[in-house]
Amino acid sequence: MQKRELRLLEGAALAVMLVLIVGLFCISAIQTLSIRSGQAAAVISSVLVDLANGDRASQSLGTLRINPVLTAAAQAKADDMAAKGYFAHETPEGYDSWYWFKEAGYSFKYAGENLAVDFSDSADVERAWMQSPTHRDNLLDPHFTEIGIATAQGTFEGHATTFVVQMFATPAEAATIASIQEISAPQDATQPALATTEPAGTNVLGTSANEPEKVAVAAESKTIADIRQPDAKAPVGAVRYAPAWGFLATSPKTTLRYAYYITGFLVLLALVITTGLELRWHHARAFTVAACLLVFMSGLFVVADYTIFPDPVLADTVIATGSG
Repeated sequence: MQKRELRLLEGAALAVMLVLIVGLFCISAIQTLSIRSGQAAAVISSVLVDLANGDRASQSLGTLRINPVLTAAAQAKADDMAAKGYFAHETPEGYDSWYWFKEAGYSFKYAGENLAVDFSDSADVERAWMQSPTHRDNLLDPHFTEIGIATAQGTFEGHATTFVVQMFATPAEAATIASIQEISAPQDATQPALATTEPAGTNVLGTSANEPEKVAVAAESKTIADIRQPDAKAPVGAVRYAPAWGFLATSPKTTLRYAYYITGFLVLLALVITTGLELRWHHARAFTVAACLLVFMSGLFVVADYTIFPDPVLADTVIATGSG
């Protein structure tokens, strides 16, 4: 009788673990559907700001403040990409990144833009940006003091996807009237963009897309490294914009990964308690059950990785100096 009760208890524990494993998978799928529907757009933006500020804090750099006008510019750019199905700093009509700053009424001294598509996990996108040297430079640029991030749902290359636009800037003084001097404005959408309105003289690297003629790069032109030198260091702060649950809600792949790590640990812990890790014949069933659970759980994660969580695609960064 006691042996039968033990088997029933083991069966119940196995059922609970299976429900937990499948339940976590389903929750992640629901989270992803919520992200793709745009219902979590505001939370995604605030989480990405917090992640960016976390990366900057690790380098003792100033905290980026959310500017509503900059956010509006990012949203307009994201909506335009989603509506027209392109993924680039320059629109099909030829408008560059700085056009959206001007449309929103944001005048900047320095500005930058990072883009991403096929978004499904906040932590994944931030990790991808930080692993790309050029995108990392924008994220950690000591000039920037403000940020605006937006997402939009659309279609790209025949599949439904989420576009992400991340705009950085340092606002210009009221008296600034200098024209935009692009430091980096690549045609390839996998690089960032950078611009400034600092007086360039013979150091002009280009003009904004609103000007029909391009200026040749001078031999003594200002380099990205020159632009990266900060004028002043913004204070490092602990401002958080996302709610406490925001990271978990917008990072389904990362959350599932760590939830499965914990579940796997519990399976192994139960195995140790049950068998004492003694390799005896009557323990074969426990080892087999534990192995099957771990394989099943790993298989579900692989399936999710290939079918639910696409890898984010980055656009080339662009940077500029100019008055929007």
